[in-house]
Amino acid sequence: MTPLPLEPPAPQQMQLLADDLYWIRFTLPFRLNHINLYAFDTEDGWLILDCGIDTPVNADQWTAMLAGPLAGKPICGIIVSHYHADHVGYAGRLSALTLAPVYMGAVELEQARWNLGMSDVQSGDAMASAYARFGLPAETVERTRAKGNYYRQLSGDLPKSVSIIEPGQQFRTRSGLWQARFDPGHSPGQLSLVEAGRKLHICVDFLLPRISPNISVPLRNIDSDMLGHYLTYLDGLSELDDDWLIIPGHDWPYYGGGVRARELISHHVNRLDQLRAAAKKAPLSTAEAMAVLFAFDLTDHELFFAICEARAHLNNLVVRDELSINKKDGVDYFLCD
Repeated sequence: MTPLPLEPPAPQQMQLLADDLYWIRFTLPFRLNHINLYAFDTEDGWLILDCGIDTPVNADQWTAMLAGPLAGKPICGIIVSHYHADHVGYAGRLSALTLAPVYMGAVELEQARWNLGMSDVQSGDAMASAYARFGLPAETVERTRAKGNYYRQLSGDLPKSVSIIEPGQQFRTRSGLWQARFDPGHSPGQLSLVEAGRKLHICVDFLLPRISPNISVPLRNIDSDMLGHYLTYLDGLSELDDDWLIIPGHDWPYYGGGVRARELISHHVNRLDQLRAAAKKAPLSTAEAMAVLFAFDLTDHELFFAICEARAHLNNLVVRDELSINKKDGVDYFLCD
């Protein structure tokens, strides 16, 4: 891979990536401490991709951008790539501030509304139920239950009316047409935007250059094969020409998307090998599988992503008919067939 020779945009600034595409970077209060947002220059004004989380710090960053680099032209639309809070969290407030419509894929919108619609009790119970099946300690299960709807702490309400983006839909900018594609894996149906004429691929969280995107089961279906979907996506991009510019939701733009896709395939194959080897010694709970894959201390925020990713890998081995599930005392255990 070859990073684009540009420094990330400074706070309250934009970095030009293409004739009509600007890179913005906001801070996040997690170990992954930033998110890349994008602004498209169109005949009608600025078309924004993703919004950051719903916090006072994020609001201050948007205030500075709207009064600074984005001033002078209206915000004509807000595209949300997927339901994760760092991408959708501030979309409703930004829409209210700018009167711009929000655009989102149907499956991601439904998932966001489901998360936002749960009470603290409902959300806590859903998390606790999954954590118990994963085999986490009782104190962790109950601590999670007591936290309620953590998603709502990071993501505000969406407008009542959101425009649905259809597969293949195009967004016209000053210099081209960006085509929408949707793929499950990182989320139920994350949006990517592709401008084939200039070989620009906004992958959002699918082809990150430095880290592996989180591939997690959703709480609504912890038996789903999200890793299988993601590997299908990676296989489809593994031969992508090196002259395509890959534009991610975190870290930096780079050339070599096919190389990165093959690296990520190898990464997940290695993780599957680790779990196969561990399951041959003894049946694995999801919590035990997480300890194999993530052998370091985790915050509660990180624990959610780590254990749901461990479960995604176990589920993929079940789909491959290499493991089976045995439930004992309310915990799922994975056994070699």
